[in-house]
Order: sequence, then C-alpha cells, then structure tokens
Amino acid sequence: MKHLEHSKWTAIKKVQNWRHYEVLNINKKKKIVEMFSVCDKKIKIEVSFNDLIDNSKWMSGWIEIVEESA
Repeated sequence: MKHLEHSKWTAIKKVQNWRHYEVLNINKKKKIVEMFSVCDKKIKIEVSFNDLIDNSKWMSGWIEIVEESA
C-alpha cells in the first residue's frame, strides 16, 4: 500500500467534472482511498481498491484524455 501514498491518478470518465486526482488517505480496512481533485482541492472522493486497478475507470499518473465530440 505504500506505493499508493500521494500517487496521482486519471479518471477515464470525469468525476465531479475533473479527471486528475491525488491520493490523500488510504483506508486498508475498508479497501478504499480518499483522493482530492488536483484542479479543485475542495473536491474529495473515495474510490475502492478494485475500481482503482480497473483500467476502464482509472489510470495511474496524469494522462491527457481527449473526448470525442458527438
């Protein structure tokens, strides 16, 4: 779990209008991480370990994702 501390993540789909998050706290018992939006530090979310390792939901690091316009 040490590798998760202060790690940076990109949401594949925007979460509360933002994609780039950083880990703030790790709750091993509940198997969740608390993260904050890098662009709006007031926004905090909780993400399960399972969601974090799902590449269809989250990617490690800050990655630019360009949305296709319909």
